[in-house]
Amino acid sequence: VLNQDETPLLYSLVFGEGVVNDATSVVLFNAIQSFDLSHFNSSIALQFVGNFFYLFITSTVLGVFAGLLSAYMIKKLYFG
Repeated sequence: VLNQDETPLLYSLVFGEGVVNDATSVVLFNAIQSFDLSHFNSSIALQFVGNFFYLFITSTVLGVFAGLLSAYMIKKLYFG
């Protein structure tokens, strides 16, 4: 459907969005699976919310750092 040679930016955006969705699904599944939901109470709900925000913030910071680092490296190493 999408040809990488004709529309490289659109291809990259769609592929990247799919990868992010897959990673988010795996992280949320593992976060939910780690809790004992048979004895669900408010402290478990707060732990889940805290765990979600921790994962969200750390993954965002890591993604921004990796993006900035790769952009800097490409800028410095590009000889064209």
